[in-house]
Amino acid sequence: MIGSLVENYKVVSVLGEGGMGIVYKAFDIKLERFVALKVLNQTGSLNTNFVERFKREAKNQAKLNHPNIVSVYGFTEQNGILGIVMEYVEGETLEKLITRKNRLDTKEALQLLLQMLEGVGHAHSKSFIHRDIKPSNIILNKEGVVKIMDFGISKALFDKGITKTGTKIGTLLYMSPEQIRAEEPTKQSDIYSIGITLYEMLAGKTPFDKGTEYEIMEAHLKKTPPRVSINSSAIPPELDKIVFKALDKTIFRRYKNCEEFSEDVNHVLQKIDKSGVEKTEKVKTKQKPVDKFREDKIRKLKTAFFVLPVLAVLIFLAYFIFNAVAAYWPGLTTKPIMPTDTTARYNTRPVVTTSVNWLKMNSGTQNNLNGITFSTDDLGFACGEKGTILKSSNYGADWIELLPKVDSLITFTDIKFLSSNLGLLVSDDGRIFRTEDGGNTWQNILQLNGENFFRIYENRGVSFVCGAKGTILKSNNGGYTFRRVNSNTTNLLFNLFFIDEARGFAVGWNGTILKTTDQGENWVSQNKFTDTYLRDIFFVDRSNGIVIAGGGEVFKTEDGGSKWEKVSSGLASGLLSISFTNKTNGFISCNKGEILVTRDGGINWELSNSGGFTALNRLVVTPSKKVFSAGVFGSIFSNK
Repeated sequence: MIGSLVENYKVVSVLGEGGMGIVYKAFDIKLERFVALKVLNQTGSLNTNFVERFKREAKNQAKLNHPNIVSVYGFTEQNGILGIVMEYVEGETLEKLITRKNRLDTKEALQLLLQMLEGVGHAHSKSFIHRDIKPSNIILNKEGVVKIMDFGISKALFDKGITKTGTKIGTLLYMSPEQIRAEEPTKQSDIYSIGITLYEMLAGKTPFDKGTEYEIMEAHLKKTPPRVSINSSAIPPELDKIVFKALDKTIFRRYKNCEEFSEDVNHVLQKIDKSGVEKTEKVKTKQKPVDKFREDKIRKLKTAFFVLPVLAVLIFLAYFIFNAVAAYWPGLTTKPIMPTDTTARYNTRPVVTTSVNWLKMNSGTQNNLNGITFSTDDLGFACGEKGTILKSSNYGADWIELLPKVDSLITFTDIKFLSSNLGLLVSDDGRIFRTEDGGNTWQNILQLNGENFFRIYENRGVSFVCGAKGTILKSNNGGYTFRRVNSNTTNLLFNLFFIDEARGFAVGWNGTILKTTDQGENWVSQNKFTDTYLRDIFFVDRSNGIVIAGGGEVFKTEDGGSKWEKVSSGLASGLLSISFTNKTNGFISCNKGEILVTRDGGINWELSNSGGFTALNRLVVTPSKKVFSAGVFGSIFSNK
């Protein structure tokens, strides 16, 4: 993109990358000014709702005209590139400011907070909520003016068309309890996130920043944050009350609006200003402040000379008694052998953690993983964003990244090895790569501009690739060449599955289900049994199959796909990938870290939580029937 021309905007450099797209610095040739150009990620274009939400972002944010909100100048759509043209703000984010200063002076923090409340309050008055307020979405220009960025996941409160209840949007450390429960966010959800941001400005950290992702979510739901005043004597106790009210677990006990929040903050600022004047006057009239400090030091030293010898005697006696008891009780000093703690700790990004049923592998990356495969029991490969290709040679226990990267800007969506050396790799920008040396080198064998590939499937030596716009490609020569076959749909296709050499199914967006009876040459639409997306399909034999879908929906067939019946999964999460180790034992990975398990061929499912709340994008079964799952933030799990 750098150096290219999008309409009248020449792309200069990358400013940052977020969940919806990459933000570039660009030069407006017509108006001769710098702008920020936010371009939709190619992964997002797989989802038509995602694209619609992106377009609505431009329209929504253009309505928000306020000095504390980043202005939107326009909207561009050229050659499949969707972009929003925004005000270019030169400065630093609040996140960087906090990192640089460790924590902010109380007065400075409150003055910045008032500007945030002004901007967010204006958006609320126009019936928009932000949903993801955090320091990285707040930038300070060179004059110190706060600019709130990324209303890209906001929406009109009265608009129910795009983001639905049941979808969590936000960043975990700043997420309100109702967002964690996947309930519809409100203005009070923004107020909660602003309260977390205030806490971080004053304390240098968020109130719930330790432990696993599950523990952080539980803290948001149940725990009272520590008093922010314990971090500094300069923080007045009144601020504790403000923070507690903003972070109340119950929506109706929080501030009703940003104006009410601002009123309390202004009262504290006035007290700080008044206190500052009084302290200045006292310093001018004080006679001998040094004497008082000297007396305090002398008193403390006398106390220490008395206490320290007594404390030393007590420690010696305790040590003597402990050794005496240990001589008759050896177990007291022998540490029990503990299992290795594989629980991942929350760092800068949320990560999946393990429960008793699953082990977290050492992936060596924090990049999102989209595909995983095993050519033999010991030899595995995984792929994902930023050109990531991982390899394991020890049965999936440890993974190393293959370098140099094919392309550090590409997002790989699936990987499949046809043998130990021969493998295929597909990307979200319409490219197919092939290796013949076990992944050491990759050759780009096909590139279809504007296409988005999602999955690779192999059926008895015949390779298939499916993706957006109803794309199905077929190769009869081990992936040397591919050709397009007739799918008879323009909907996104997530995966294929063949029940024998000739008969197969494909599933995709809006309940799309296709069937072929001629080895995948032609596909025919089947009767829909749901309107939600169908994410994956698996048959344990020619008659019995399972389809998984959004909203926790599971469908089962016992007649080779002629009729599908819904079975209960017990979840409302999006289901992402399915596989079976035999006719009865199956596994489903979900978008909140759950893994569903069946022992009766898919009739009943039970929860086997991985310990986290992040998407597990792909499941795979090794030749020896070991189950692996790969997902966001470099997560790779295996069953014990």
